[in-house]
Amino acid sequence: SLVEDVGGDIAIEDVEVGLAKGADAVSEGLSSLLKTNNFWQKEFFKGRPDLKTKNLILVAPTGFGKTEFAYLWGAGKKNLMILPLQSATNMIFTRTEKLYGKEQVSLLHGDAALELYVRSKTDNVQEIAESNSRKAMDMARHLAKPFIVATADQIAPATLKYPGFERIFAVLMNSVLVVDEVQAYDPQAAAIVTCLLQQSAALGGKVLLMTATLPPFIYKEIKMRAGLNEDQFVKLLDLPRFAGISDAIRHRIEFLFHNGTYNTVLDRIIKSAYIGNKVLVIMNTVSSACYIYDCIKNKIFENGLQVDTVLLHSRFTFERRKELEKLVTEKYMPNKQGIASIPCIIVATQIVEASLDIDADLLFTEPAPADSIVQRMGRVYRRFAREGGNRAPEEWANVVMMINTDKKKSSKKKGNSKSDMLLGSGVGTVYDRDLVALSIVVLVNTIRNNNEILNQVQILPILSEEPWIKCFRKKKEKRGSESSINAEMCKVIKQFADKTYLITEKGKSTWVEQSYELLENGGSDPLLNFGRYISKYRETLDVLDSGYCSDKKRDAMRLFRNISDITGIPSCMVGDFYNEVKEWADTNAPKLNYLELATDIFPRYVVSCPRFVNKDMFYSFLDIEKTFPSTLSSFDIETQKKMENKLTRWLSDLMIINLEYNPEKGLKYYDL
Repeated sequence: SLVEDVGGDIAIEDVEVGLAKGADAVSEGLSSLLKTNNFWQKEFFKGRPDLKTKNLILVAPTGFGKTEFAYLWGAGKKNLMILPLQSATNMIFTRTEKLYGKEQVSLLHGDAALELYVRSKTDNVQEIAESNSRKAMDMARHLAKPFIVATADQIAPATLKYPGFERIFAVLMNSVLVVDEVQAYDPQAAAIVTCLLQQSAALGGKVLLMTATLPPFIYKEIKMRAGLNEDQFVKLLDLPRFAGISDAIRHRIEFLFHNGTYNTVLDRIIKSAYIGNKVLVIMNTVSSACYIYDCIKNKIFENGLQVDTVLLHSRFTFERRKELEKLVTEKYMPNKQGIASIPCIIVATQIVEASLDIDADLLFTEPAPADSIVQRMGRVYRRFAREGGNRAPEEWANVVMMINTDKKKSSKKKGNSKSDMLLGSGVGTVYDRDLVALSIVVLVNTIRNNNEILNQVQILPILSEEPWIKCFRKKKEKRGSESSINAEMCKVIKQFADKTYLITEKGKSTWVEQSYELLENGGSDPLLNFGRYISKYRETLDVLDSGYCSDKKRDAMRLFRNISDITGIPSCMVGDFYNEVKEWADTNAPKLNYLELATDIFPRYVVSCPRFVNKDMFYSFLDIEKTFPSTLSSFDIETQKKMENKLTRWLSDLMIINLEYNPEKGLKYYDL
């Protein structure tokens, strides 16, 4: 047999792809990449070799080498590593290729073919690049290589049992599954990932969940469903080796209030940058980011100052967003030693929380759930992430939480939407309102308690008393009462306007845990109504446990992703797009290559827009024969038909978005 010919050590699942790297080879590779033989992941498994054969949960701060931990834990087995974002998936794919070699690693996500095509394309080997990317995608889709790096939407929907889902689980039975950053998913997607971990473990596969923060209710569910013991839950900062890091301090937090115009905030932001700091401003919605960016630019102009300012969010064309990300990570806020910093103001949305490796001096942020704020804080004083001691500024806060106290409904003339009011934009839409409020409750009562985080026994009774009971809906109150309870919340927070709070690395983790514990346990209070955040997670689990089956794979993936965007071309760019596609078709006809079109032209014009924008803002173009008449008419009828069919297939899904767009501010629309 083939197995006998090549040696008895190779199992049948290895015949197509070869052997996965063993522990020694992975360890040697990491030593070479890290330029040291002494790294904590290696020492950890030396002391606990038994854990390499067990299912694990690892909680560790960003930047502490969770990925390298996963490499060693999964050594010798087929690996599937899934992440929430394409950008993060691409970065891990690059890192894994360096360790395993290009022939051993596959990339799998919605735009993986384009990513691989761009990486492999050169001026002289166009056809080879196309062939290689197609071959690589075939291997990825069949999960054929020893190491697959994928976005979660490519693997997790298998729990919804769409036709053909068995292929995913057949691979997981003999593999290791690594799930990164479960807190990045909404409750419904997190429930699907929880079931994926459960079912993979039940089938005999090994599972590792690694994350910077872990909501307790998710931990309890995974622990029960995957049958984990306490020793299978590794909290990095609880290990003796990291005692100094656990008590380290990098951040001082302060509340700063404004009335919706940001007048009281702007001077602080601009002055901080003008005296030489790298200032990061993170807003919860694109509209609020655009609005405060305009306010900052106008204030800088009025005062005749020179301060570099950049706006970054998800509503730019793909190419422009890449340019902006490169500008931020390489010029203004590089997280690299030996590179001179440039004073600046970067205004962004939460897209910078996990996908960009940056290091700022100050953060101005809107209120958000504790885990999101912790992720944002991780972009500040990142240079001190692995150092002990108190590195926080002594006389000023480097994390400023901006609280909106405006009671009036904002107008679209301001650039905000009707919900961009009390507390902050997106509170109640982008983020669960009660989770945001409870995160503030924990933080404020920590300040009140001399910077010691209260436990559940201490904090639960506080919620049933004034002033906090006025900050949450009563059991029988319906949604729509947020204005009054948010106003009460602002009143309470204002009592601490002149105070700052030093938070340790361990304190960040505790803050997240206590906030989610309150959301879970406070919901049992007979007086309070804490909404549907956790109940949505549990309801999704109940549906999956009942044997839910999706009719189509596409529907299962859409359910997991909770897709709410439309891809299209801003109307102001349509003429240039038509002309460029026509010139491209004229030059390349009749051999038209979709990958070339999608990598060379689409990125300069295509942008994503939320579906909730007025549907009258979207319309489809496409009469291919009228759009590209000269291109088609110069060939015989059969060739014309083939080209027409290709162009129709490639362009028919694109919508024209009747909204303003410019390279500085992106697509102009208003959030709900």
